[in-house]
Amino acid sequence: MRAITALCLSLFLCGTSAWAACTGVDLRDQLSASQSSDLQSRLRDQPFRHGNHWVATKEDVRLNIIGTLHLDDPRHDAIVKQLKPVLQGADLLLVEATEAEEKALENAMALQPDVMFIQTGPSLIDMMSAEEWAALSEAARARGIPSFMAAKFQPWYLSLVLGLPPCVMQQMAQGGRGLDHRIMAEAKKAGVPTAALEPWDTLFEIFGNDPIEDQIEMLKLSVMPIKAAEDTVATLVAQYFDEDHGAVMDTSRVITRAQVDMAPVAFDTAFDALLENLLVARNLAWMDVIAAQKDTRIVIAVGAGHLSGPHGILQMLQNVGYKMERQPF
Repeated sequence: MRAITALCLSLFLCGTSAWAACTGVDLRDQLSASQSSDLQSRLRDQPFRHGNHWVATKEDVRLNIIGTLHLDDPRHDAIVKQLKPVLQGADLLLVEATEAEEKALENAMALQPDVMFIQTGPSLIDMMSAEEWAALSEAARARGIPSFMAAKFQPWYLSLVLGLPPCVMQQMAQGGRGLDHRIMAEAKKAGVPTAALEPWDTLFEIFGNDPIEDQIEMLKLSVMPIKAAEDTVATLVAQYFDEDHGAVMDTSRVITRAQVDMAPVAFDTAFDALLENLLVARNLAWMDVIAAQKDTRIVIAVGAGHLSGPHGILQMLQNVGYKMERQPF
């Protein structure tokens, strides 16, 4: 399986016939009254909650910002067809990772085992309770990872792997690719250059440098029954195609909180830290990359989870003087 497979869903808006094997259901209508109240409170007044395609203009610069889903889905074909004129008129496509970054990631994981595995010191078995390890090893086995191997994974990395239900991992292993890859392919056909918004090792730097205790807490968040994981992904996909990307993370929060064995306060603390690392910090870094571009017609295709909220790239672009207009999608 390609190394990037285990990282795709970590971008959160990370099919082929394999997608049909997933039997998850949209959980939005099954939320309890307290969950619904909590969710609506968190979503109230959230900027740029809706819309998967926006145009930002400032002086002679025009940015087409497209929120992508990193999972394969046949509905992407119509989206790419609609975006074709936008890509053909672009000077540059900016994405989270180009083929070059993905290749560098794969090479590093093959040649530098410490990137992915614990090389010295205690294994995960020693850092978790017997009950926690039993649940984690069962989740790993369901995804084709033997317990002895799971015990040596870097905890932050294993948490991203376990965030994917087995059916989605199978889809990716069989070559399923999300909207961002399809957009890159279309840009290549049009002769539009593609560049990355961040280095290939960004996620390793973000999570690998966290204290091991924090990584273990993050790992605990990822251990849930397979059916629950499939339902969470199905809900995410439904929200994406409803263009309600701004609700994805908070919906995941209220659903997952009820499925993991962790005190609510501790869960929210760990979840907030995850969002800070995975979304906010990266969005801030991307703004510097966007500002440094000399081209005036740029398409930016990133996971839709990066678009909304006070620290989303749409709000940050508006903060620096861009006029924002939602586009058909």
